Amino acid sequence: MQALDASRHQSEVLVAIVLRGKTECSLCGKVIINGDDVVATSHFIADKADPLWRFSDSAMHHSCFNEWEHRAEFVAKFNRIVGEITFGNGTYHHMESDGAIVVLKRRD
Repeated sequence: MQALDASRHQSEVLVAIVLRGKTECSLCGKVIINGDDVVATSHFIADKADPLWRFSDSAMHHSCFNEWEHRAEFVAKFNRIVGEITFGNGTYHHMESDGAIVVLKRRD
């Protein structure tokens, strides 16, 4: 089961929809407001039994994410699943340890 279809999203950085003033941080439960730094991903974990599944396709305060005990595991899983996809323009998405997602050119 694949959570992200690279053939449909050739060069887009896909993230959760965040409505500031309405969307709750998936870690602390407080509403994300204007000015809050956010870490957000698209739905990339397909297995609902995975303990990290509920954090896929969600938004988190950057400060909450950096203090989260499962941050390293989440980053590694994102890079293992999403980072393996090479988009049509030869790029891939890589999550840094602080939750920033960068677009990099795949080297042969």
